[in-house]
Amino acid sequence: MKSIKNPLLIAISCLFISCGSSSTVQKQTRTLNIERYLDSIQNKFNGYNTNTVIKDELNETLKKDFKKAIKKGVLKDLPFKLNRVEKCGDKYILDLEHLLTSKYYDIGVLSKVEMSIYAITDEQTAKSIKEGEFYLIDFRFNEYITFDNNDRYCALVLMSPFMGYFGDEIQFGAIGGKLIKINKFTE
Repeated sequence: MKSIKNPLLIAISCLFISCGSSSTVQKQTRTLNIERYLDSIQNKFNGYNTNTVIKDELNETLKKDFKKAIKKGVLKDLPFKLNRVEKCGDKYILDLEHLLTSKYYDIGVLSKVEMSIYAITDEQTAKSIKEGEFYLIDFRFNEYITFDNNDRYCALVLMSPFMGYFGDEIQFGAIGGKLIKINKFTE
């Protein structure tokens, strides 16, 4: 009888172990477009994090290249928090932010990205979305917002935006443009 219980006990143990391991499926982490973009920029400037000259070259390249990257869809899968909806003259402006404190994708390089998008939209869209919620956007780049042009977007920008790698942050400043499409972000 003792010999029958051991194989039975082993079989039941194996069954529980296999059931337990199959139910713990690892969550896949998706690489976002902006992560791939930043990796490609960083790879072109080896040593940027230990040499100011190289970092300055990286930042200059980023200023010129990022608007092209926006046209190619680098921001389409990055969730932005809708900070404010504002009527600015005869247009509606969405103030969308990806902050260092974003509750979504607060890992790796994404926890270092900080940018604000000021997107011109129509009245219907402006009135149909909720402040404080996260959204995915399709956006057409118009310009970087500075002290000289901030009134077009009712943006509270007091100086030219810092853009580039600064310490542990990757700042893109304030970017103005036209909203093409907006969808609520679902995890």
